[in-house]
Amino acid sequence: MKKIILTLIAIALIAVLPVFKLQSIQDKYIPTKATENYHIRSAATEIFAKGLSYKTISQVPVMIDSAAFDGLFAHLKASFPAVYERLHIDTVSTHTLWMKLDGTKENAENILFISHLDVVPVDPKTIKDWEADPFAGEIVDNYVYGRGTLDDKASAFGILEALETLISNDWQPSYNFYFCFGQDEEIGGRNGAGAAAAICREKGITFRTIFDEAGTISIGSVPGLKKTPVALIGVAEKGYISVEVNFEQPGGHSSMPDTGNAILSASAFITSLNEDPMFKPEFTDPLQGFMTHLAPEMSFGLKWAFSLRPLTNSLILSNYQGSSTGRALTTNTAVATMVGAGIKDNVIPSSSRVVCNTRILPGYSVHDIINAYSERASEYNGAVQWYNDYGTDPTATSSFEGKDFLTLGQSIRATFPEALVSPYLTLGGTDSKNFDGLAQQIYRFLPIALTAEDLPRIHGINERLHVDAYRDLCRFYLDLFQRI
Repeated sequence: MKKIILTLIAIALIAVLPVFKLQSIQDKYIPTKATENYHIRSAATEIFAKGLSYKTISQVPVMIDSAAFDGLFAHLKASFPAVYERLHIDTVSTHTLWMKLDGTKENAENILFISHLDVVPVDPKTIKDWEADPFAGEIVDNYVYGRGTLDDKASAFGILEALETLISNDWQPSYNFYFCFGQDEEIGGRNGAGAAAAICREKGITFRTIFDEAGTISIGSVPGLKKTPVALIGVAEKGYISVEVNFEQPGGHSSMPDTGNAILSASAFITSLNEDPMFKPEFTDPLQGFMTHLAPEMSFGLKWAFSLRPLTNSLILSNYQGSSTGRALTTNTAVATMVGAGIKDNVIPSSSRVVCNTRILPGYSVHDIINAYSERASEYNGAVQWYNDYGTDPTATSSFEGKDFLTLGQSIRATFPEALVSPYLTLGGTDSKNFDGLAQQIYRFLPIALTAEDLPRIHGINERLHVDAYRDLCRFYLDLFQRI
């Protein structure tokens, strides 16, 4: 009996000991020194709110509402006089602002901050459901309402507010600070930030670090940390490709249907994408960093699972497949987004068309995805082609061990002391992808805390930001600029 008990104890220790090897690394993000605590102007929130009243909706240049952007530009110039007096300011493309604040160091390195001034439209049918007009810039019950409060005028105005405050107090950075405020991020950014990046390539301008929006302070969405705010810093961005799959089969009269037709082939193809995914789930470098940073902070059961990796990788990956976010973080997603067929109710069509979209994991290319779609479509007699001739590879993965990631983490903790810091994989697209290859690292972070209730407001009804949250955002940029 004694041997059995000792054996069980040994087994228990072997199973549990790896948990104690998971050491927290969050302490390194505790600020080692304080920055100057400057006063933010009392009018800052009203300046931001008014900026939302300009309908700077994303469009291609020939369709852009120049009056809306010109009105916003006039508002910026009037609201941030010190910025406009001190910085070198140019307009790239038609309505993208490009600014530079010279550093004091000789041969100073370049730092770039990116935000965007364009917004998505508002469905007219939903305006009645808003608590305030989406383009009035109203403040109701201490919330600023309007399209762009969360994506992404808040960061643009917060950056400028922090600059205005610092410059008014005779602050000078050591490094060259560049700022890019894009006009068309919501439709890919090719004519705004893309044009700015092209100029940088032409002139040989490169950057030590680029800071852009994307990851937020998530509350309630990280398993095992439901009540803990987690600052998610995007260190890589998934790629993007849409394909069109065409199916052609003999049609005919609906009174004498054959056992197969173009619609059935398209349907079977779409079903296969869900039932037999083209790519297996996997952990890329950003997710490896995510687990390293957060696993030590989780409950004992989750710590145990993470501590036994790689033995438990399949178990963890299986768990990730239980949510849409988890699948997006670990797979090359593939989903049908447009379907078309038929010309008349009593005619079986001879062709059908399916458009599918994929967000691409780091380590893959658009050609890998095209090849996978082609192989799958051939099983259903389908032919694949690019949709709209547009696609982007995933970006490179930036280091989450370098000094600027550490600096960013310390500014987060200085402003949001309860937050954990973690690298993350950005699922959507940002303007920074246009600058891929022009910087040693790119970090995507928006200093706003969002709960599960807040997420549908992004691009949705009642997009809003609390006045205190906006002032925290401004304080974050004040801290980060000084800490850099």
